[in-house]
Amino acid sequence: MDQLKNPKGFTLIEFMVALLILIIGVLGMGSLQVTAIQGNVASKNLTTANVLAERKMEEFQNTAKSNFAGLVLMTNHADPNNPLNSDGLGGNGNNGRMFNRGWTIETYAGSANMKRIIVTVTWPEGGRTRSTSLDTVIAN
Repeated sequence: MDQLKNPKGFTLIEFMVALLILIIGVLGMGSLQVTAIQGNVASKNLTTANVLAERKMEEFQNTAKSNFAGLVLMTNHADPNNPLNSDGLGGNGNNGRMFNRGWTIETYAGSANMKRIIVTVTWPEGGRTRSTSLDTVIAN
């Protein structure tokens, strides 16, 4: 009888409550992990898109240094290699090719000695289209 008055250990109900609290915590951490992974993918895509835009912008800046007149005025010109992969390569098949790059070259403030260049990269993400743009003015 003395053992019933001073029981040691856990009852089944205490164990089940502790297990339930543990399960809720683990499930909460799992959903946070999914959110973190989605955020990492979004960051990777944005960084890749910015790199693709910067590469094209550098091409235009190098062309302007050697041949300013070679920067032909155009509006919403699409890269002929679209869609591009993260290395900026296009071609046949999908194989990671999800980035579309385009650009506009226009006169700036009506001056024949200045051109405005806008490079835009778009990509699908989470059921919507995301984009990033770089904008610069180059003088002769």
